Amino acid sequence: MVWGPSLAAIILSLRDGQFTALLGRTVTISTIPVSAWFLMIAPIFLLILLRPSAPEDATPIGLGIVATAVAFNLILGPLGEELGCRGVLQEHLNQHIGWLAASLLVGMIWLVWHLPLWTIDSPHAQISLPLFAGHVMCYAVIIGAAYTLCGGSILPAILIHLTVNLASNLALFAGFRDPNSWFASSMWLYLVLALVAVALVYARTGELGVRSLGS
Repeated sequence: MVWGPSLAAIILSLRDGQFTALLGRTVTISTIPVSAWFLMIAPIFLLILLRPSAPEDATPIGLGIVATAVAFNLILGPLGEELGCRGVLQEHLNQHIGWLAASLLVGMIWLVWHLPLWTIDSPHAQISLPLFAGHVMCYAVIIGAAYTLCGGSILPAILIHLTVNLASNLALFAGFRDPNSWFASSMWLYLVLALVAVALVYARTGELGVRSLGS
């Protein structure tokens, strides 16, 4: 399930003769502005900012655990989803309805994509669905903004998706043992970050990111 979006993107790109270009966009760095790098590292800074308010004591962790978390989250998240969600779907929708409308639509699809996880015994099922939905929509705006700022590079989408997941994982060690405590505490900060992302795109492009289908 996790790799469905990226596998679909790979199949479509092979059909259209764009496979090499798609892979190239996953490692493109030259088009990434400083503002997008800020969005990439922001989730980790949010965790550091909220650490003093954690309801429980922190648990020390080593570099091995962090490295494992990075590898685990890359494979079971950004690499399996972002080629499709942002590299194909966001790219197509940006051209027709504007980047912000596209981000919100991708966010809704992304949320529905995760819903089966609440029907099985999974870590996601421990999270309040409304809280998760709010986070997903904020993530979608932040990632969509970074993608738009970067001229088609998929790398920022992959890295923001990674740092968002990594912050949620490391929050357990930072004292947020109950996932809901982390999602509730960080919700307002992610909302602020999403608004900052909108402002960054507007400052760079002059576009609000919403256009009519007929324009």
